Amino acid sequence: MAEDKQVKKYFENLRYGGDSKSSEIHGRENQSNINMFIANLVTEYDKNIEAGNKEMAGNYNSAIKQIARDLDNLKDIKEEFAMNYGGGTGGKNLYSNYTDLSWDRAFMIEQGTITFDKNMRPILSVMDQNGEPIVKHIEDITQDWVLKGTGEADFMRMQQDAQKQSNTIGEPLDFDIDWAISNWLANEDQWKSAVTDKIGGKYFLNTWMEENSVALTAGEIPDEMLHPDSFDPDFDNRLHEHYANIIRKSFDPNYQTLEEARRADELIARTNTQDNTENTQS
Repeated sequence: MAEDKQVKKYFENLRYGGDSKSSEIHGRENQSNINMFIANLVTEYDKNIEAGNKEMAGNYNSAIKQIARDLDNLKDIKEEFAMNYGGGTGGKNLYSNYTDLSWDRAFMIEQGTITFDKNMRPILSVMDQNGEPIVKHIEDITQDWVLKGTGEADFMRMQQDAQKQSNTIGEPLDFDIDWAISNWLANEDQWKSAVTDKIGGKYFLNTWMEENSVALTAGEIPDEMLHPDSFDPDFDNRLHEHYANIIRKSFDPNYQTLEEARRADELIARTNTQDNTENTQS
């Protein structure tokens, strides 16, 4: 599979322009396969026209036009990928870490193969590390793409607003934290980025694993609870609680979660026990 450096180098030295044919931007071998396939369709079209079989000729004509539309669509997707991957604001990669781009990186730098199925629609294949093909159709490519969007900036504004209001002694926060966080996570599936990308300079998953290191070491948390999808707020509250607590602490620096309060009580109890023991011995 292609590495990040390969992808960036490829697009920095891209030999294709905006006026390039849709059939030529995926490498010479794919271009040759595409041209040969279309040439065969044209031959069949001509044969049926000569034989007076207009219906069958029409089918081949429709197939040729459909392939042209498919390849134009694929070209647009490649251009969109290039823009998102490094042509966005400041040349930054706009894809969320939630998105598995291993297939996309390889295919977009001409490490994939284009063939056609029985319906004469493009089949796009990339070999995985075990030499097994991973196959997609054009409509499959973008369905799992997740872009970072404005999620981090939106959260930081919320946090800064809470910090400003923390100076208004005795006054409650002018927005409902749980409602605001729920909407933030739900907006354009922002929760996917909130799980895997930096928000406020920190990765949620790293923080969550540190906070639960004892349970993780003890094997009390199964591996499936570490997969990004397991934090989907539609059926899991961990992500919501984490970001809601950040806002609560921004408004009230003395705020403690139930777990933090429990740990504080345990520390006080241990300290008192130690002091009592020392006093007894003295």
